[in-house]
Amino acid sequence: MSAPTPTLHDRVIDGRYQVEAELARGGMATVYRARDLRLDRPVALKVMRPDLADDDSFVRRFVAEARAAARLSHPHVVGVYDQGEDGDLVFLAMELVEGPTLRDVVSDHAPLSTRRAMALLLPVAEALAEAHRHGLVHRDIKPENVLLAGGRESGVKVADFGLARAVSAAGQRATTEMLWGTAAYLAPEQVEHGAVDARADVYAVGLLLFELVTGRKAFPGGDPLRVAYEHVHGAVPRAGDVVPGLPEPVEELILRVAATDPADRPQDASALLVQLRAVIRELSDTELDRVPAAPQAPAAGSGAGSGAGDLTQAVGGGAGSTTKLPLAAARGEGHYARTTGNRTPTPRRADARTPGEQRARPRRRGGVVLALLFVLLLGGGGYAAWWLLEGPGVHSAMPQVVDLPEDEARSLLDAEQLDPVISYAYSEDVPSGTVISAEQEPGTQVRHGTDVPLVVSQGPERYDVPPLAGLTLESATEALLAANLELGEQSREHHESEPEGRVLRTSPAAGDPLPPGAAVDVVISDGPAPVEVPEVTGRTEEEAVSALREAGLSVTVSPEQAFDDEVPEGSVVSQSPSAGQVERGSTVTITLSQGPELVTVPQVVGRQFSTAEEELAELGLVVRREDVRGGFFGTVREQSVEPGEEVPTGTEIVLVVV
Repeated sequence: MSAPTPTLHDRVIDGRYQVEAELARGGMATVYRARDLRLDRPVALKVMRPDLADDDSFVRRFVAEARAAARLSHPHVVGVYDQGEDGDLVFLAMELVEGPTLRDVVSDHAPLSTRRAMALLLPVAEALAEAHRHGLVHRDIKPENVLLAGGRESGVKVADFGLARAVSAAGQRATTEMLWGTAAYLAPEQVEHGAVDARADVYAVGLLLFELVTGRKAFPGGDPLRVAYEHVHGAVPRAGDVVPGLPEPVEELILRVAATDPADRPQDASALLVQLRAVIRELSDTELDRVPAAPQAPAAGSGAGSGAGDLTQAVGGGAGSTTKLPLAAARGEGHYARTTGNRTPTPRRADARTPGEQRARPRRRGGVVLALLFVLLLGGGGYAAWWLLEGPGVHSAMPQVVDLPEDEARSLLDAEQLDPVISYAYSEDVPSGTVISAEQEPGTQVRHGTDVPLVVSQGPERYDVPPLAGLTLESATEALLAANLELGEQSREHHESEPEGRVLRTSPAAGDPLPPGAAVDVVISDGPAPVEVPEVTGRTEEEAVSALREAGLSVTVSPEQAFDDEVPEGSVVSQSPSAGQVERGSTVTITLSQGPELVTVPQVVGRQFSTAEEELAELGLVVRREDVRGGFFGTVREQSVEPGEEVPTGTEIVLVVV
């Protein structure tokens, strides 16, 4: 029995994810609602079961598959944000999708009309088509892994890409080549030899369509071994036999998509999409909207509600349980022994026995059971012999894959029923896309289904010089460090428009590839070059403004003016700054002259000379005395400037004194 994942409530995982609540717990993992403290957003944190986290092969495969899933960017795929380890915990941080699963839709609403069933399946097929284009096979498509965000049928999202492959790898080692999965949706080849491709996902979609339009699983048995046997040796029943009135094109589509032989199915989800849409176009609105009659209740022990080992329910939903299935007997890869493909079941003949014979049937039932048990025992022995002599228990020689292109190496390993696990590394010598190394030596005998870690070259490790022009030196340094580069030499030069301290250019230039840690030199702006302030004192206002602007300076005229005996009115009497070098665009303030200061000459005739002289001197005027008849009385008889006249300060006034 697997060890349960301990509760992590309130724990911060990897220094980043604050666990808020447990959403679901299952055989493979426990799902928590958590908050990404770095980006302040809710996430679904899936923490793997402790015994899986202890398995190095699982962790290695888990990391590789998580990275592959994270490269998927599609509106109908649950996004993988992060993957990591924290002590004994191995986790995935994923998009939190809150809402029901397709299982809830089947339980509450099936059978569905063809239109509604197709509306739910088309997004699933679109998500799988994107994955198949990237070489990624889901391997565990089932209603529990299809979520409806917010309960909206337009919010279909597929979860757990890559996890089935990672878990199957660990399960083979932990349980003597036992296949992990959900029995009700496993493709026959998945049961027989575990080697699957995109057609296994297509098969599962066919079973989903069957379930949506009938309300029942195609293989509803409660025993996982029996269900797996039915996948390999039985056939998907005609959906029209379960719910009469289903359009025939839908029945035929299910039989094609869920064909026992992979060669008879659409080759990937892109081809499946073409067929789904073709059926929709072929049907009338009446056929699309017709809701099939609910099927009769299934026999006890095999109802649609029973499942064979359902796995994790959903991100934000249940975590389900995991069922281990032994690999069924087969004659090797590419062979489908004792299979008949999809066909219409042969109707049972009417019971022609006499009533006495029918009454005798209970007495013979025990013998039938014993016979059946004997057959099963024989089958178990045959299964063991097949496992050791012909099944996945056999070994293959490790092929030579070093120095081969990745695709060719994958093909060679697939041909030997070995599973390539790809990681990538930079190399200065090995061309990009070529295998650098393999963990197993060529010729080594390796068990079928074994992981074969390969390191594939990404070519030389190079990083483009980021665009730094216009950044501050601090920001430029951070950008270089983020690009795995370093700040080199710094030089400065004047620039007319780029502010001081901003990067003007780099050497090498932006976009040039460099090895990690290479230095990038930067040229920093010293601001505009300084300019000489021209001398404009004594010039007219118009002349001064023109000269200053031609020098690259701004001009401000002071609202206050000054008297000056030498500078004419309206000309510049002073400037600030008056000389030297300043930055281009600096402002120079000029003050205009009011000309000489004027005073009004007072009336001083008839006053004593001393009084008149004192008054005129206070006004800034110069007094000269001329005496008449000796000026005996000291009285001013005449003044040279008439009273009331305005004259500049310093003007001489002649006073005639008697």
